[in-house]
Amino acid sequence: MMDAMQWTGIIVFSTVLAASEIGGSNVRTVYVMPMTHGLDQYVANWLTREHVFEVVADPKRADAVFTDRIGESLQYELEKLNPTPQPPEEKAETESAGKDADSKHADAKDTDAKDADANADAKDADAKDAGAKSTRHSPKMMTDDGPPRPYTSGRDRGTLFLVDSKSRTVLWSLFEKPAQSSPHELDRTAKRIVTRLKQDLSGK
Repeated sequence: MMDAMQWTGIIVFSTVLAASEIGGSNVRTVYVMPMTHGLDQYVANWLTREHVFEVVADPKRADAVFTDRIGESLQYELEKLNPTPQPPEEKAETESAGKDADSKHADAKDTDAKDADANADAKDADAKDAGAKSTRHSPKMMTDDGPPRPYTSGRDRGTLFLVDSKSRTVLWSLFEKPAQSSPHELDRTAKRIVTRLKQDLSGK
C-alpha cells in the first residue's frame, strides 16, 4: 500500500514538471499578465492548484503568457522579453552602421572641442535673453513615443488568451466573463477558466 502511494506521488509530481502540448507548442511555464479587476491573481492561483502549468513571477522564464488583451501593446511587451532575431544580413548591416556611426562620432568630438569657446560665448548671450522669453511657452516635442497605449475598447469583455512568448501565436482562448467583480465571483470565474483549459489539454 505504501509503495502504491509513493508511486502516485511521483506520478503527480512528474505531471507538474512535464510540458503540455497546446496549439503546436510545448508549454511548461506561464506568466499571467495583469487583467481587468485583478482576475490574473485568481487565474494564477487556480493554475497552480490544479497543476496545469508552472506559474512564474519572471515573464522572461515563461513559455507562454495569459492575457485578456492582444494587440500592439502586448506585442511591445513580448518583444522586450524575447526580441525577434534579426536575419544574418540585417544583423551585419546593423553592426556596420554602428561602426560607421562610432567613427563619425569620434571626428565630431574633435570639431566640437574647437568650437567649445565659441559656443560658450553664445550661451552667455542666450542667458541674457532668457528673462524676456520666460513667459513664452512652445509646444513640447515628443522625442520618444514610448510603448503603445493598451487597446482598451476590447477589454472587460471576458476573452482570455494564452500566447506563445516567442512565436506570438495564440495557443488557446476562451470567453468567460465574470458576472460581477466581487472576489468570490472572480474566483469562480478563474476556476471555470482553468477547468476548461485542463479539459482541452486532456482532450476531453
